[in-house]
Amino acid sequence: MKKTNGTVETDYKNRFNRRLWLEERRRDLIHYFDSRSINNGRIGTDPYWSVVPRTSIWQIPSLGTPGFDGWFGIAGDHPTDVVPLNYFNGDPRVILEHFVNKWLRAAERLKAGEDYGDFRIEHIEQRPTIGELIEDRAMRLKRWVDADDLWHNVVPINPVILVPDEDGDALPPSTTE
Repeated sequence: MKKTNGTVETDYKNRFNRRLWLEERRRDLIHYFDSRSINNGRIGTDPYWSVVPRTSIWQIPSLGTPGFDGWFGIAGDHPTDVVPLNYFNGDPRVILEHFVNKWLRAAERLKAGEDYGDFRIEHIEQRPTIGELIEDRAMRLKRWVDADDLWHNVVPINPVILVPDEDGDALPPSTTE
């Protein structure tokens, strides 16, 4: 921990602090699924992609629904949200862009006092304020998405959720019987 001006600032270069932050994001996603009564597979301990302490993308398996592989979930200093894996080729930049665009649409509706079904807002009068917060977070992520120089070393990965076979060996779903 670093001390600055009487406040404590967390040092995220420390592996322990990074791990704590990631575990909190994992719990955010578990809560997201539980609060919506969505059945999902086990969320792993490591994210698919992350920038600690700002954002993290997680790969969450389904529980065997044919043709549906699961979700990409996002958690961090912004709303927690999910999108089906099947929509993407695994490029973190494209996944982030999806959430940015979705949240900017949501922010416009909320700022106008309208409902947006993916966001649970208890007090209707708070919609405009929450819309402004969502817009702010989306614009922060949009700056990353739009910055080509940040993505030169990121290699898109085609997500494959491995399923254990009878012997416990992990195989892609298409090779299991």
